[in-house]
Amino acid sequence: MRIGAALLLALGAFGGLGARAPQPGNRCLAKDAIMTVAEGIVLLGEDGTDRPGRPVRVAAFRIDAHEVTNRQFAAFVAATGYRTQAERQGASALFVAPTEPVSLDNAARWWRWTKGADWRHPQGHGSDLTGRADEPVVHVDRDDAAAYARWAGGTLPTTEQWERAARGDQNATRDAVDWAFDHGTPRANVWEGVFPMRDTAEDGYAGIAPVGCFEANDLGIYDMVGNVWEWVAGDQNIGLVKGGSYLCAMNYCANFRPAAYQAQEHDLPTSHIGFRVAYPIEGRQNRSSLR
Repeated sequence: MRIGAALLLALGAFGGLGARAPQPGNRCLAKDAIMTVAEGIVLLGEDGTDRPGRPVRVAAFRIDAHEVTNRQFAAFVAATGYRTQAERQGASALFVAPTEPVSLDNAARWWRWTKGADWRHPQGHGSDLTGRADEPVVHVDRDDAAAYARWAGGTLPTTEQWERAARGDQNATRDAVDWAFDHGTPRANVWEGVFPMRDTAEDGYAGIAPVGCFEANDLGIYDMVGNVWEWVAGDQNIGLVKGGSYLCAMNYCANFRPAAYQAQEHDLPTSHIGFRVAYPIEGRQNRSSLR
């Protein structure tokens, strides 16, 4: 894997700041759930009035109500002994905020290939999961995510399934910024302020938030926009992640909307990419050990 090339592919930003405590009255989802998404039409690729999207019928399926958490991933590892790509190679990609203003034309100015960074140690050596059990698991590549999904009885969602779940019952075009902001007020965990120097945390968090801290969409699904990017299904060396992250800002990335996607080397683990699982409509299958 060519790390330099991989970093340039990662157009979204990475943040080294820890999650803040929720603002008063901000209640996060306290339990796991799987939601049924009925057969329906998705406006695939819709991105405002100039891009109305393409109507595509998607068969019914089920999907995690929130991103897979550190707690859930730990149960998978305990049951199977699985070791992630980052653990096997001893390092992962981590953001280090610049100490002075930088041009945004070279992501390598804020990326660091960090030894000891993995899902158990999200900020590298000396960090751990204390207080992070209900945050999305990160530092997982596409194969790691797919392995968990198989164990859980599902798969990574297709692009069509992912957008259907993200858009809910949308039947008309929608302003692209509206997915993350309600008249300027954050409705998702994204970067407020000027990237990459400082996140003002107007949404309550400078960093990853626990799952379900922002209002669910009309299907009862949380955090399809913001918080962490999410892997979708694929078998190419260059994969796709959807939904933007807590590091997408108005001045950089701005991919906090369902239509957006980012190319990502399938075997590059990072600190702002996670995933959720899609399941067949007949129900969640029994978990089984990996072979």
